[in-house]
Amino acid sequence: MNKNIFVSITFLLSLNCFAQDSLTTNKSISENFINDTGIIARDFFSFYTEPFNFSSTEWLYTAGIIGGSFLLFPVDQEITNKVGRNTIKSLNQDFWDIPTSYGITPYAIAFSLSTYAAGLFIKNDDIRMTGRLLCESLLISGGGIMLVRFLAGRIRPYYEKGEWAFTGFQSSNEYQSFPSGHTSVAFAISTVLAERIDSFWARLGFYSMATLTAAARVVNNQHFFSDVVWGALLGFGTGMYVVNKEEESGKNKLSLQPNFNGVSIVYSF
Repeated sequence: MNKNIFVSITFLLSLNCFAQDSLTTNKSISENFINDTGIIARDFFSFYTEPFNFSSTEWLYTAGIIGGSFLLFPVDQEITNKVGRNTIKSLNQDFWDIPTSYGITPYAIAFSLSTYAAGLFIKNDDIRMTGRLLCESLLISGGGIMLVRFLAGRIRPYYEKGEWAFTGFQSSNEYQSFPSGHTSVAFAISTVLAERIDSFWARLGFYSMATLTAAARVVNNQHFFSDVVWGALLGFGTGMYVVNKEEESGKNKLSLQPNFNGVSIVYSF
């Protein structure tokens, strides 16, 4: 399937879902836009300052997760040797192009902004809110990805320098292996959509697609296994963070309900 067709179908299906049984806002377009901009800035700042407010238990959990992920480094090359193929291309005209395209940043940004713009201009709270959360998750996770990549400077697997080739303070693409940006994007998008729809099938579908994106990056020799694990953790973490912040603010939440015409997405208070 052509990657552009895949992205277009995903976008149309999402708009069709969010258009059903939604709430309409009484605020003006400018009021909603200014309010949403403030929320994005607030959540971005609070995400990266949150560690300063961690309890000792939360720091212990965080250290355990980070420490555990570092234990993957010694097996990275072995996994690459077993499942990675001899290519330096992200897209190879095969099945893996589909999940790879799902994690391409410009596509994800276009989808998120289009969803937000649709909700903003038709004054639909549900669509606008979902679009904003998608934008937030991409922005927050993207900031973390770029910072860690620059600091780590890990060379990509296809250069065959081994799993310990960290040079640090590098901005060129060849040294942008750790963490995986495609995987982070896929999990950031999937987490917001899955948790907003809040059903078993939504979680199964979206998280499965994100997992396939991670697998594609290893199969296509673009990333080591630990790269995609870190990307998945960052994407999932930011997605859950913005969704939980929205729930804490007392907003409504999407739910999936069957009806005689199929399935509709509604909101509960």
